[in-house]
Parts: sequence; structure tokens; C-alpha cells
Amino acid sequence: MRNAWDRAYDNRAAVTDAEDWLAAWEHDADAFRAQLGENQPAERTYGVDAREVFDLFEPDGDAAGTLIFVHGGYWRALSRELNHQFAAGALARNWRVAFIEYPLCPDVTLESLADAVIAGIHAVAGEVDGPLVLAGHSAGGHLVTHAVTAHSGLLASARRRIRRVISISGLHDLRPIVATTDINGTLGLSEHRATVASPALQSPNLDGDLICVVGGDELPELKRQTYLLANIWTGLGVTTRAVELAGEHHFSVLEGLRSPATALTRWATPSD
Repeated sequence: MRNAWDRAYDNRAAVTDAEDWLAAWEHDADAFRAQLGENQPAERTYGVDAREVFDLFEPDGDAAGTLIFVHGGYWRALSRELNHQFAAGALARNWRVAFIEYPLCPDVTLESLADAVIAGIHAVAGEVDGPLVLAGHSAGGHLVTHAVTAHSGLLASARRRIRRVISISGLHDLRPIVATTDINGTLGLSEHRATVASPALQSPNLDGDLICVVGGDELPELKRQTYLLANIWTGLGVTTRAVELAGEHHFSVLEGLRSPATALTRWATPSD
């Protein structure tokens, strides 16, 4: 039976036309790739699982850096291809964009999934030069912030190149997830495992800064999770910001990444 915590995290119920948004993502991603013509992203393998791959989009000019993006789906759904259109703004600012795919729960544990994302970051870092920015949406926000915690296994050679981490509508304290019947019915987290996997409950290991972004029309729990990490990591020495984007919900919050002129894209592609 669904409970209050299930409702607190039910983004599709909170956005009345959520299914239309997801269908539009698929359509727009297809259209974006089609307009690239022969300049399609390179698909690279970083592990043995069929989903351990990443797509690398190159700008027309010399790349100033690489934005690494990790999709959402509560660790159990969706795919990188649905978000390809959100590379447009960064590419226009001469940044590469890498979309990391990962195995899903319950086929793997959350811990193995998080390790796969870190392996993907290592693979991208090994293929490109220059600074890196990590960004993730929803569960992807959890995964990119987890990657820069002290005991995540992220190599120093990659970590030192990370200029910024951007968690968009991210989940940073997973203990409430344990109480859900829906999400945790798939993840199977215990209180201890949720604690260890929670970026807000672990020490950061990040030389760059952290920006936590949430839509102004998102669920209260998503807003709480956003401000929580920025607050805690500020006290642990990280330069942080928490930002609400007025009028945006859980799916529209990414739309700014399509344009080179928005604050979200500028944060994702720092020039200083």
C-alpha cells in the first residue's frame, strides 16, 4: 500500500502531463540527433554490461571542457538517449557533452550501479582533456554527488579535474526512500545501506563547487533534498549554492540546458 513517502517522491503524479513530457523528450532527442546529420555522438563502452556505455558529443570548435551528464529515473528506469537534446546549449558554448548510461535496479544493486557511474566517469576522463563538470537529474543528481564523496572510489586524477558538480532535483539523503513501498520495493535498501549511499551523510572530496538546482514547482521533498546537501556541504568546506528555478517542475527544469544563454547552461559550462 502506498504511503506518505511514496507520494512525497511521486514526480509523475505531481506533474499532470508527465507522460506527455517523457514522450516529448523522446521525440525531441530523436530530432536533435537527426539534425546532427553525420556528426552523430560516438558511443563508447566502459564495462561488460550492455548498459555500461556513454555517448560523447563533440562541439564544432575546440572543446573548452566536458560536461558529463547522468540521467534520472529513480535508479530503475529511463535512459541516456532521452536527454540528448539537452546537450545543445553546452555544445553551442564549445563544450563536449558525455551522457553516461548505467545498469538499472533491480538487475544490480544500488551500490553496483553507483560504481558503474564512477567507472563511466573514469572512462570519459581518460578519453578527453581539460576540465570536467558533473551534472545529473533526479537519481542522476544523487549519482554525481555520490561520486565526489570521500569513499566513492573516484580516482584523484579524475577528481582534480572536476570544476563543478550540479545536482538538478537530486536525492541526497536516501533514508526516506527506505520507507517507500514503490521505489524501495525495487531498490531493497536497508537503513544502513541508505545511510552509506547518501551524499548528505558522507564527507565530500571536491575541489570544485556544488550547485543544487530544483524547480520552483517541484515537490516539497525534492526542494528539501536540494537545500539539505548545499547546507551540509557548506559546513564541510565546499563552496555551494542552492537555486530554485521559478515556474519549473521536475521535467521542465532541464529545458534551460537547450540554450547557451540560460543560467543553467552557463553554470554547466564555466568559462572562468
